[in-house]
Amino acid sequence: MKATAMVLSLGLLAAGAAPVNGQSTADLNTQTTTMNNLATSAGESNVTGKISGDFSSFLGSDANAVVTGLRNGTPITLKTTTTTPSTTTGGVPSTTTTNTIITPPTGQMGYGNVYITLALAKQQLSALGITQPTPSQLQAALTGGTISQTTGTGTTAATTTTNLDGILTLRSQNMGWGQIAQKLGYKLGPVMSGMKSANQQLASQSTTTGGTTAANQSSNSGIVTGGGQVHGNGNHGISTAKGSGSGIVTAAGRGGNAYGHGAGVVSGAGRSAGSSGAGNGVGQGKGHSK
Repeated sequence: MKATAMVLSLGLLAAGAAPVNGQSTADLNTQTTTMNNLATSAGESNVTGKISGDFSSFLGSDANAVVTGLRNGTPITLKTTTTTPSTTTGGVPSTTTTNTIITPPTGQMGYGNVYITLALAKQQLSALGITQPTPSQLQAALTGGTISQTTGTGTTAATTTTNLDGILTLRSQNMGWGQIAQKLGYKLGPVMSGMKSANQQLASQSTTTGGTTAANQSSNSGIVTGGGQVHGNGNHGISTAKGSGSGIVTAAGRGGNAYGHGAGVVSGAGRSAGSSGAGNGVGQGKGHSK
């Protein structure tokens, strides 16, 4: 009986674990789709900028290049500059620049998948004590390779080498994000949380931008010629004018006075914004909205 109860208990625990993992994957897929859709509503440049900003402390000045390369599936060229002191007194130090090229094996990726890739790479390298990876260390995390780390100095120095499978390489082998996270020994919860926060901020920016645009479009103005007819979009004003000049009146519709042979600019409240020449011209207007 005890053995049967134990087997039953283990079976229930296993059954209970599956939905949690499945739910995490489902939630992550939802956030991935949301981020991809925001590229249309908020603009691709804004989404690229948001992802780059979220990982700027991790990738430094290379953040935008990495995000763009992963998104487009194009080779990412990262430079490492090394300065070596001169061996002679007063000599000029020598500078060497090395290029590291990361070629994504996955081809083009949606913005959501780009975010997940970088979040997992950050987790993996952070576990090794690397918070700001060199280009070669980032390459190992993304496409596979070895990372050598030396601790201590002199006779106490010790070097350890870690082999990494490469997150993008695993992804190119048709592995799901849940499988990749499990293989690396990480959970998807922090990844999903970070992406959800990014999506909320992007959606908020999109809403704010849209509201500003709509507000701006509601304030239109009309141009009134010397003969008194408004030309413009939105609201209309009707004005009569005397004199040789022509007045410009906003769509608010109340005319004003413009003095001079030249053109006068009249605000919606009816005051002239300027005058020129000698002689008088009077522009008056009334307006109404459609």
